[in-house]
Amino acid sequence: MKPHINKNRLEEYVIENPSFKLYEKNDYIELHFFPNTPEAQAHFPDGEQVEHVMYGEIIDDDIYFYKFETNSSLGKTETEILDDDPIMEWLKYI
Repeated sequence: MKPHINKNRLEEYVIENPSFKLYEKNDYIELHFFPNTPEAQAHFPDGEQVEHVMYGEIIDDDIYFYKFETNSSLGKTETEILDDDPIMEWLKYI
């Protein structure tokens, strides 16, 4: 099963965390965020901000994520999200 989260729970999290933005179009979601912890900043290429975008589909009241994108000074990388992808573990703590 693809990594997923309750839509209302994610919306509440985004409201409380200004480095996250949620865009909804029909049954699809884009979650944009900029890592802002000191640990993350130490890994920014060329010292410039990195944007992450997660793409998901709304099914019933849950969002199932299927793609992860990173935009940085090095360009754009895309990763298809697999079932139980370790990169998505953070969703369990929202």
